[in-house]
Amino acid sequence: MLTFGHIADTHLGHRQYGLNQREDDMVSSTRTAFQEMVEKRETEAIVLPGDLFHSRDLRPKVLHQTEQELDQIPDDVPVLASRGNHDENLTPRDVTWLNYLHQRGQVVFLKADLDADPDTARFEPYDPEDPGEYAGFYDLNREEFDGPVRVFGLQWRGAKTGKALQQVANGIQAANEEYGEPAFTVLLAHFGMEDEVPTLGGTVTHTELRGVKEVVDYLALGHIHKRYEAGDWIYNPGSPEAHNTREGRDDWEHGYYSVNLSPDASGSDESVNYEVAHHESKRRPYYRIEFDVTPHESPGELESAFQEHVQGEQSAVKEYCGQSKYTARGEPRDPILDLRFTGTLQFSRGDFRTDELAAYAEETCEALYVQVNTGIRTANVQQLISEIDEGEVFKDGQLNTAALEDSVFETIAQESMYAENASDVADVLGDAHQMAQAEEAVEDIQDSVSSARRDLFPELADDVVLDIDEDPFADGDAAETEGEESRTETDEAAEVVNE
Repeated sequence: MLTFGHIADTHLGHRQYGLNQREDDMVSSTRTAFQEMVEKRETEAIVLPGDLFHSRDLRPKVLHQTEQELDQIPDDVPVLASRGNHDENLTPRDVTWLNYLHQRGQVVFLKADLDADPDTARFEPYDPEDPGEYAGFYDLNREEFDGPVRVFGLQWRGAKTGKALQQVANGIQAANEEYGEPAFTVLLAHFGMEDEVPTLGGTVTHTELRGVKEVVDYLALGHIHKRYEAGDWIYNPGSPEAHNTREGRDDWEHGYYSVNLSPDASGSDESVNYEVAHHESKRRPYYRIEFDVTPHESPGELESAFQEHVQGEQSAVKEYCGQSKYTARGEPRDPILDLRFTGTLQFSRGDFRTDELAAYAEETCEALYVQVNTGIRTANVQQLISEIDEGEVFKDGQLNTAALEDSVFETIAQESMYAENASDVADVLGDAHQMAQAEEAVEDIQDSVSSARRDLFPELADDVVLDIDEDPFADGDAAETEGEESRTETDEAAEVVNE
């Protein structure tokens, strides 16, 4: 029998929320998975289809930690890695970090040569005597099989994945004709399946995989941080750690696979049987607390009710964090709180101090971090929308969106902590909304708002840390959503204008 482990999206170096502890979490969850694979599952190889690292440009500490963890894996257990979108370089270089680790013998970097022939990928075998900068495939040889277990790698291709898969199918067939037929074939790749996780931006369909299915027995995927399986040959383990509050929900499974291969003695056409088991990773817990602001007429009343509500959640938080998958050395890990405010606020938005409420929740629940999501409406904004002068916003039966935006954004600004600069803030909101309507890049909108804020409130600039994550759709990326969903009065204003 031969056993290999399948892990993906370790994102080493991700300092989520700017916290060093979250960066350490990425390392510890990966370390634990590696240890379990080798010691408990008796893994003889580890496959990692993309996003070993979170950033394309590594800090020295991250590279050093990664090398330390890879050094703990026995020399006779190869780590076979392909490239994900986070492993890509921002600028062309002769040597990438995966090339570097490959040349040092800490991983075997597998990729397809897609440039030599527009129809057929070229896959070169790994040669331990002359490893080069990368290899096309790696053979795991066992006497009990009538051929090797052959592992190929396809690097991240984004919008070009469909074309690359056609080349890969032809290339695998050509490699097998040249180097001999394998007993079992594994392909590492980094993309989402549109038919399986449509809401997460997958770009590949089962139709596009028809050719690959004819030559591959096990498609080892990464990229989507949620576990899913398709048929009896497509497997995506989910990232070891959750990377936002949505991924932290209970319906998102995270972990790794162990795959056991054994000779088939039934006389069927298949020479190898395989069994796949999923194992949950040890990770940081996320816990959601929701609070409806509607019944509370004043800031003091709301604060008292909120504190009572959080105190009532204490025991549930402790019990939740006590689950085995959330413990470290037998002790519960401090959770990340997903604090969500809902309903209609009955007083000025400027008096709604979410930072103070979050600080209370963090201390009371012994949380590592509190991610605040405000999905509230303000009563004055609702009144504005219901009582708005139709004569101002309708001319000759046509909606005057500019006038409507001015009214809504002005009221929003007056109800915020920036009331003294309401007119200027309203202009910033209006500009951001127009940029969003024009489908300008998220980064450009963020830069515009941040720049305006620095100009208007220079005394606050150093006190604010923006939790801005990468645009999951940049460069044709299928989505692994890194940002947090937060609904505000600005969203409501946008909805009114759109309607």
